[in-house]
Amino acid sequence: MKKYLLIIIAIMISINVMNAQVEVIDNKGNRNQTYPLVTEVNPTIVEMLRQVDTINLYNTIDWMQQYVRDATKPEALITQNYLLDRFEEIGLDTYIHNHTATIGGTDTLEAGNIIAVQLGTEFPDEYIIISSHYDHPDGPGADDNASGTAGVLECARILSQYEFKRSILYIPFNGEEWWMVGSYPFVQKCARENMNILGVFNLDMLGFWPGPEYGDITMYSGYSYISEHLFKYYQSVANLYIPEMPTCRFTYMDSYGGDHMPFNIYEYPALYIGDIEYQAENIHYHQRTDTIGAGVNCFALAQGFVKATIAAAAELADGWLAPQDFSAVVKDGNVFLSWDEAPETESYRLFKDEELLVETTNNSFVDKEFIDNEWHRYYVKGVHADGKESPASNPDSVFTLQELQLPVFYDFESDTTEGIFLNNNNWSISNYNSENCLKSESFTNDNILQIIESQWFSIPDSVKNITLGFKIVIAHDVTWSPYNGNAFVEVTTDRKIWHKLAIFKEIKREWKEISVSLNDYIGYDYIQVRIRYESSGQGDSSIFSKIFYIDDLFINFESITDITEIPSQEKFNLSISPNPSDGIVRITSGLEQEYNISVYNILGVKLFSDNNFSDGTLDLNFLPKGTYFISINNGVDRISKRIVVR
Repeated sequence: MKKYLLIIIAIMISINVMNAQVEVIDNKGNRNQTYPLVTEVNPTIVEMLRQVDTINLYNTIDWMQQYVRDATKPEALITQNYLLDRFEEIGLDTYIHNHTATIGGTDTLEAGNIIAVQLGTEFPDEYIIISSHYDHPDGPGADDNASGTAGVLECARILSQYEFKRSILYIPFNGEEWWMVGSYPFVQKCARENMNILGVFNLDMLGFWPGPEYGDITMYSGYSYISEHLFKYYQSVANLYIPEMPTCRFTYMDSYGGDHMPFNIYEYPALYIGDIEYQAENIHYHQRTDTIGAGVNCFALAQGFVKATIAAAAELADGWLAPQDFSAVVKDGNVFLSWDEAPETESYRLFKDEELLVETTNNSFVDKEFIDNEWHRYYVKGVHADGKESPASNPDSVFTLQELQLPVFYDFESDTTEGIFLNNNNWSISNYNSENCLKSESFTNDNILQIIESQWFSIPDSVKNITLGFKIVIAHDVTWSPYNGNAFVEVTTDRKIWHKLAIFKEIKREWKEISVSLNDYIGYDYIQVRIRYESSGQGDSSIFSKIFYIDDLFINFESITDITEIPSQEKFNLSISPNPSDGIVRITSGLEQEYNISVYNILGVKLFSDNNFSDGTLDLNFLPKGTYFISINNGVDRISKRIVVR
């Protein structure tokens, strides 16, 4: 789906469909996926590319353009059956992923995605997906998207003749033109089942070229932030095998509007591959003139896209990947490094600050030579029996991390952000609606990733109802799409998997208070939390600026088991005012003699004590903002009351 003519359709989509994007599904995703280093041409893949047949592309497009393939019309079912027959002729196991979508709030659509399966021989649970959409709302749709569907069929015809270590799925989706109502439920299913998808190549509009006055024929692709590694891999492979037709990143648009987008939202790397770079010159887009000869006027370009996708899928399906899920955890003065075992790997070479630290046969190591107050960057490579190295894993950079002492409260009234880490220089202390706060701002049209990450902390079994809270404003200037930015609240216990606790979208003009429970992590001795803001849309002029504000960030406990409020006794009273307090409180007890006064945090740790206190003022400005207990006793009886320091 592209931008202009379908804005009205986007508005019509039901709330149920729109909410699919913000469902919190804790799938692992593949944000840290690495890809093979391809530096030499594989003769077998060259032979595959020679088999790409323009006549096959022409015949499929010609058949499909005779129908208006609106997902709500019977013609979509006719096309579905046609494609099923084609995949079965190829010899692939094929089935329909049926689902019901709601459109316009009332109408329902029975949409069927076609899924053809080529199982891998060694790692069948690792998947590469080649996809398209076969529906079109109002015309022949030769370029949009009979051309992409023809490309998927041609990829399947050729690749299915060979065996690969990993599985390949060929998926023409239905309902893309109705705001991806076909691909969304499929991706949600994948996420719930934690499906290991290494990469998605979504073919959408392959055959239009405005002519030589626009330069050489060039293939384009777009991606959101999490797909950057996949794009660089695709680009390198395409340029190696098809140097006469260079592959570039979109300059016009990027990550919105297409069946790759649900994959991106659920953190699977996926690319939009197609001629959309030339859309401004394509007068046939979503018109009845989108036919062979007009909308599809350059089979050389379509053939190039198909060849590039075949080469990228084949290299990935058989390639040697770097060790995955690499993490570095700093605790008690040591760095605990770990990664997943990698197939075809005899040993591992662990690097620290670009120098070899150790070679080991284990998939873990403890670095005890960690230097305080310095950043260190680690990564690992697999070593084959012949001594060759795999690509490097994604790195992890760490700093001296002392345990964060809870509770914590950050109002960002000063430049102090001790205990939290910011991932780049876009962050600053600013002001929004007369409140000092932490601000991230970017005026670039490129993809943006901003992270606020806490130091590690532990949560004893003795506490209850631990909460992460903050106020947030996401102030995009976005004119049309609800998918350009998300803020995620995430937690990790090993720095490998960040579990999603909540997802938030654009929150404009006024502060929204967020409260997220961490109760599921009570008893863990290593926890980090982060707020991750992600925005995509390279070249998207509808995004003027991307601004993210956060304030009053805290981690606190509602109550504890060993320190509670003790009611007043008849012998004396305890009055604390004001409560909440800005730091100075007045204590009144009714006792004539001096008494003991103590201040505890919500973990029961004593922070202050005075055995010779008498009624008067108590300065609590030495405490971080949060909840505390003030306790007084006269040697016989004790009274405790809660105090909130703001």
